[in-house]
Amino acid sequence: MRTGAALTTLAVVVGVALAGPSPAVAGTPRPAAMPTAKRTAVVLPSLTGRGSTAYDVNPAGVVVGSAELASGYWHAVRWVDGRIEDLGTLGGPNSQAQAIDERGRIVGTAQAADGSSHAVAWVDGKIQDLGLTGGIFSIAYDTAGDRVVGVYHVTDSFAGRRAFVRTGNTEITIDAPPGASAVAVNEAGTVAGTYGYRDWTDPPFVNQAFVWRNGVVRPLGTLGGPTSDASGINDLGQVVGTSRTADGAFAAFFWDGRTMRRLSTGSASPTAQAVNDSGLVVGTDGTAGRAMLWPSPTAGSRLLPLPDGAVGSVAINVNDAGLIVGQADFLSPSFHSRAVVWR
Repeated sequence: MRTGAALTTLAVVVGVALAGPSPAVAGTPRPAAMPTAKRTAVVLPSLTGRGSTAYDVNPAGVVVGSAELASGYWHAVRWVDGRIEDLGTLGGPNSQAQAIDERGRIVGTAQAADGSSHAVAWVDGKIQDLGLTGGIFSIAYDTAGDRVVGVYHVTDSFAGRRAFVRTGNTEITIDAPPGASAVAVNEAGTVAGTYGYRDWTDPPFVNQAFVWRNGVVRPLGTLGGPTSDASGINDLGQVVGTSRTADGAFAAFFWDGRTMRRLSTGSASPTAQAVNDSGLVVGTDGTAGRAMLWPSPTAGSRLLPLPDGAVGSVAINVNDAGLIVGQADFLSPSFHSRAVVWR
């Protein structure tokens, strides 16, 4: 049920499209308004009253993410019973918590004193350096069972990405084409990711979502277009993400282990970020900049409510109890994001 959220190292989502939908063209009926899910949006405390975002939540309801310091740097944090805790760094200024498993282990990335960014784990509140894994910087995106998955870079480029799987103290690089990311893993050890990323100046773009298990890479295909990206996987091995369609549009997908299908939504630019074991999918309406959910892979999408004063939102993850985490965006006193839980 985890997701890498398609975020870069030590960065958080700091902006979404704030403009509303385009006016209807004369003679063209507007699509029906997307219903709003019956949820309550709860803004989590931050470290200094500044920015924050939540990336994951485990079965116990412990939330992890990042929060901004008064200095402008960001630290990995966790929220337990609504209280925020600073998880620290490796001696450098920044860190970021990406995922937490059912045992409470947290993974992400942290800067060392020399400024390099290392994949890390926090166990019982203590940080563990997982190293650069042979590259120039690295990030751990997810953890489940005794595994950690993530990405290291052999060059500072999309094409320089390599996906890794760490089991205990043993680490391997997934034998996939260059430009590979491992962003999610389930309890059975099945990894979801994407290979074939290229720099923006190096088209054509043909990246493909995949799953990896026991040394075997299986591409998931697309919805008819050239590209697909995996974002999350549940313990049933079901994968969600985003794909290009034959007409060039972006669409959210659900892969059931055999077939990729398009998720139903009125959004013109949806993303699917995570799926729990009940089949609840969360994502974001990229056109309106609103977090949304699909109650099941066969149901239509519903918007998640905005906290008071918010102008946009992003849904990033969901646990098996249906607790959703992400962020909401505010314009006052200046643009900033705050970590949110939807209950």
